[in-house]
Order: sequence, then structure tokens, then C-alpha cells
Amino acid sequence: MRLIKQIVFFLFMPAVAVGQTVHVHENRVVYKGVVNVANVNKEELYGRAKDAIYNNVKGGRENIVADDKEKGMIAVKGSIRLTTPYELIRKVEYILEVSVDNGNYKYRIDSVYLRQVERGGEKIKASSEKLLKAVDVTGPEAAEAEKLLNEMDMNFQKLLALINADIKKAAAATNREMPKN
Repeated sequence: MRLIKQIVFFLFMPAVAVGQTVHVHENRVVYKGVVNVANVNKEELYGRAKDAIYNNVKGGRENIVADDKEKGMIAVKGSIRLTTPYELIRKVEYILEVSVDNGNYKYRIDSVYLRQVERGGEKIKASSEKLLKAVDVTGPEAAEAEKLLNEMDMNFQKLLALINADIKKAAAATNREMPKN
């Protein structure tokens, strides 16, 4: 299972690396979209989405914000640890919401914050708006902000690809199990 996820990730990696642009909506980082999954009803898709979130979002089970099976919506708080030197710990915190319907699902990553802690020192929490504003300035601050936004984008694209692969893989497995008429 993990091997399949890694293969899918490496297949999409060149496309992500070349087209790496953080998604911005109303001056903040927001990822949203609609994905079609043919021949899958709302109830089945909800179960697949929930499993995919639990498998790919760190702390997904413990950090549920909303879970409404009737409406077909689940939202969780997630976090991704970024690459840093030893003296720093950086995490991106976000809320992922997935809403399902017959044959498709909508996703939205919003409320993106960067949390930085210096070991034994200062704690900083920066909103995505602040990071986007820092890119407009010149100098090392802008370069660092752009580097952070690119790394965040790469991680969000990977997360979305893994969730999509999990949902569609379950769809392919179900279609193979169905008897042919």
C-alpha cells in the first residue's frame, strides 16, 4: 500500500516541481477543487474519503472539526512538519474539508498557519496572509517566505494526490469486485 502511494507520488513529482505555485484566494493560501469519481454513490464515497483522510492527514482521527455523514462532509485539522535545521521546528497547520456527492467530491484546504519554535526559545505563529505579504518585500525575508510557500505547496499537492489516489484506488478495487453481466 505504501509502495503504491510512493510510486504515485514520484510519478506526479515532475509535474509538481515544474508547476509549483501556491494557491491564493483573497490574499491567503487556499486549495480547492472538485474531483469526479465515476459510478460511486455518496455513502460509499463518504467512507472512502474518511478513510483516505485518516490514512494521510497526521492526527486526522484525533482532530476532527466536523463529521456529518448525512451532508457528506468531514473536516479535520492537520499539520505537516517542514524541513528545518535542528534548532528550529516548523509546522504548517491547516483545516482540510471534504464534501462528497454522488460521483464527485470537493476539497478545500484553508486556515493555513505556519508555527515555528526555536528550541528553548521563541514561538512564532504566522498566517498565510503574512507569508504572502513577505514575498512582496525584497531581500532575504522575501526569499525565505517564498521558499516556505514553495515547500508548503509541494506538501499540500502531495497530500491531495495521496488522498485522491486512496479514494480512486478504492473505486478501482470495488469496480473489479462487481460481477459482470
